[in-house]
Amino acid sequence: MGFESFVAKRYLKSPASEKSISLITGISVFGVALGVMTLIIVLGVMNGFEKDLKGALQGANGHLSLTSIGSISWEGDNDPAFDALKNHPDVLALSPYTTSQALIMGPFKPVGALVKGIQIDTEPKVSELYHFLRSHGFEVKRDNRKGKSALSEKEIKKAQGILNSLRPHRREVTNQAGETQNKRVTGIILGSQLARNLGAEIGSFVTLVTPKERATAFGPLPRAKKFYVVGFYESGLMGYDEALALVDLEIAQKLEQAPGQISGLTLRLKNGADSEDVKASLKKHYPFPYHLVSWKDQNKNLFAMFQLEKMGLAIVLTLIILIAAFNIISSLVILVMEKKKDIAILKAMGAKDSSIQWIFFRQGAVIGLAGTLVGEILGILVCFIIQNFDVIDVPAGVYVGNRIPMHVEYWQLGLIAFVSLVICFTVTLFPARKAASTDPVAALRSE
Repeated sequence: MGFESFVAKRYLKSPASEKSISLITGISVFGVALGVMTLIIVLGVMNGFEKDLKGALQGANGHLSLTSIGSISWEGDNDPAFDALKNHPDVLALSPYTTSQALIMGPFKPVGALVKGIQIDTEPKVSELYHFLRSHGFEVKRDNRKGKSALSEKEIKKAQGILNSLRPHRREVTNQAGETQNKRVTGIILGSQLARNLGAEIGSFVTLVTPKERATAFGPLPRAKKFYVVGFYESGLMGYDEALALVDLEIAQKLEQAPGQISGLTLRLKNGADSEDVKASLKKHYPFPYHLVSWKDQNKNLFAMFQLEKMGLAIVLTLIILIAAFNIISSLVILVMEKKKDIAILKAMGAKDSSIQWIFFRQGAVIGLAGTLVGEILGILVCFIIQNFDVIDVPAGVYVGNRIPMHVEYWQLGLIAFVSLVICFTVTLFPARKAASTDPVAALRSE
């Protein structure tokens, strides 16, 4: 078979219209490469968005939360009721918090908000709060290529200063008449979009009104307190920046008239620890009415949507490769038609069907291999360029970082290459078998 294949290959290389065949072959290679490249880029973007979103959600909510049907009594960081949490090998830190609904009044119309009371010293240990705090303007671009580690020492110190300003402190404040006064103020951090809706800026005052009532000479009235805006919270997550306001834990407890009571505890786990496994191991220590919720539980529908979108896009874009693969059939069918006489002569000389079939199959395989390889290289290159250069401008505050996130999975590269090659190899079988089944007598008679 080797000698016959060698003779057949040499004989079929005397082309009659090699330019047209080369053009169709080039189009086939380009089509396969374009399909592979597009599939890599789209899946890379989807993976990047999902990865950054997971990081942002973990940074905003922590890995696990312990809540209860009612409020939880909290005696401080040394509360023995929560020793099981502190002593768990996978728990790095925990921090108490309170949540309540309130109406915030600013220069513009009043806006409803979720007020979260945090413990200033421990909250940064369980969440990526430093990464989300802003101290100048509503929007600041942050490099998302290195994750949370991209924060500089200066940015960390600035974030610590913002958090410390949540406690009551004295500050030089300019009143409406332009006079500067030294006043005792209590700080509040507003979500960036919430601040925009309120018309509040850093250094301005907002009034927080809670549903809790207080007795007055005119009857029961809602409790209200004026806060000084010390910073903005900007996570890039829909539903957080529009509604969240952060205050000191003790201040929140006073507003709710619930000293020593918290809404829950936020837990941070060690790297590599599975939140579902830790949740299962802690449930026996904290049965009903306690409830353990992981960050995955809180966002199940969101990530199910991501998986569905990735699957749909992968199927649609695979069709591009399939369409390009039909160009391979076209080029090989044309080659078979133009070489019909040559094939007939070779078969009359004793060439086996397997030798003829192998030549045309290898021609299609080379096209598939070339297109897949070029597509993989171009796809990885485009992903690298988008990730590291400002090719696509992302407005600050719209997303977690300042660049389109890209994350290429190695197993996806292998799967894309495998699917592409399977498609290309499969479509070459028809023209190869057609060439091998050529009847030399009928072919030569028609010449």
